[in-house]
Amino acid sequence: MATGWARFAHRFSAYYRSSEFWAPPRMKTREWMFIPFGGAPPIRHKGFSDMQGVRQFLSDRAMHSCFYSTAYWERPFEMKMADKNWLGADLIFDLDGDHLPGVTDKDFPGMLEVIHEQAWSLWNDFLEPEFGFEEKYLQVTFSGHRGFHLHYRDPALFHLDSEARREMVSYIRGEGVDVKGGLARYHDLTSEGWTRRIRDGMSGMVTKLQGIATKNDGYRKELKS
Repeated sequence: MATGWARFAHRFSAYYRSSEFWAPPRMKTREWMFIPFGGAPPIRHKGFSDMQGVRQFLSDRAMHSCFYSTAYWERPFEMKMADKNWLGADLIFDLDGDHLPGVTDKDFPGMLEVIHEQAWSLWNDFLEPEFGFEEKYLQVTFSGHRGFHLHYRDPALFHLDSEARREMVSYIRGEGVDVKGGLARYHDLTSEGWTRRIRDGMSGMVTKLQGIATKNDGYRKELKS
């Protein structure tokens, strides 16, 4: 009778043989990695033409975890990265709740509520209205512990290199925003992007300061926020 991790591996193998698998798009061009039971080194540089091949691999040797690459390769099975020939990659936005200030995974429901709001804001305030992203290319997944992953698979954006992706994230984070210029356009109600955010933020700040100055209901709470 199997004991220890071997017992769990046997159960995983039985599950893999009969379960229904979800296939990632363009799977022929993705590299796969597997983590075995028992602390053995990860198995990388695997490529499959269909999910039946993945099922057969997992049935023959049950794995603790399996992963597929967000990048697309001409030859994902090559051992050397230089030989794979990069074709592009999905856009992935990884939102983890416990990376936010004042949020902890000790309050799991509260953490998920906050990160759910952040994920919605990312899509509703930035990706769709400002970058023109379309919902038909979006897949949102639960990370399994701390938050959500937004996978965006528009073929027109696969080619973006790491620098272009960093610029996109920097814009969303507001890095290098021209605050002075935004304030100069404060009364331009047609302005969008960070200029609009600065205008809306100033309006909220003025309202908060007025409440504190007049000591209205809840002003002590405003002082602490």
